[in-house]
Amino acid sequence: MINTELIEIVLPAFVTGLLCTALHVPLGIEVLKRGIVFIDLATAQVAGVAIVALNVWVMEPSWAGVQVAAFGAAAAFAFLFRWVEKIMPAEQEAVIGSCFIVAASVTLLLLANNPHGGEELEHVLSGQILFTSWSDIAAFLPVYLLVAGLWLGYPNLRSGQGFFLLFALAITASVQLLGVYVVFASLILPALSGRRADGSYNLSRALLSGGAAVIAGILVSTVADLPAGPFLVLCFAVSAIVVRVISYWTSRPTSRSDLRQA
Repeated sequence: MINTELIEIVLPAFVTGLLCTALHVPLGIEVLKRGIVFIDLATAQVAGVAIVALNVWVMEPSWAGVQVAAFGAAAAFAFLFRWVEKIMPAEQEAVIGSCFIVAASVTLLLLANNPHGGEELEHVLSGQILFTSWSDIAAFLPVYLLVAGLWLGYPNLRSGQGFFLLFALAITASVQLLGVYVVFASLILPALSGRRADGSYNLSRALLSGGAAVIAGILVSTVADLPAGPFLVLCFAVSAIVVRVISYWTSRPTSRSDLRQA
């Protein structure tokens, strides 16, 4: 007999994971092309700091207030990262990485005297995807549709400041649903699985890798009663490795004629 309670838990988690991954894959590919991998962690952590700070300093902040604070912080750093990209591109990755570690340290300091600091920190880092509700999805769906619409409808926004702002908007929503670690994993690992030998990227392969990781991660973590966030990160890594290995072996020359053509 199918456990209806289990289905009610798993279905929103599936939709959340697949929706976020579908949006993150093209963003992650663009991040790899730009060579600014740490921007994922930094932007997610900065948004997380804003959320934690608001919850520490304001008693029961409104949902709208949290979104404004989180996106405001992420957008401010988006402008910073774009400025660094133009002024001192050689130091961009170092600056972004430094912003991440500073933001992470500020989070720890904000939660140092909080009796529920451990739970808050775990939520920021690992997320609580299995506790996602349909109302959570409905609340953030317009954000994802806006980012996807602008990304597909206005390709020029993928360059310059537009990319950083779209990235900040997407990450602001995702970090609240998935946590910093899963956001990073869903951005980078599927994108890596789609990288070809010539340096280009296969979007379909990357989406397949990310989708398989989400399905396996949520199913196994639910059945085995494992923390969903860390297990999802592991699944993203395993899926990316498997896809890359399969892609490598299937693309190898299989005959002398193939070798001559290669």
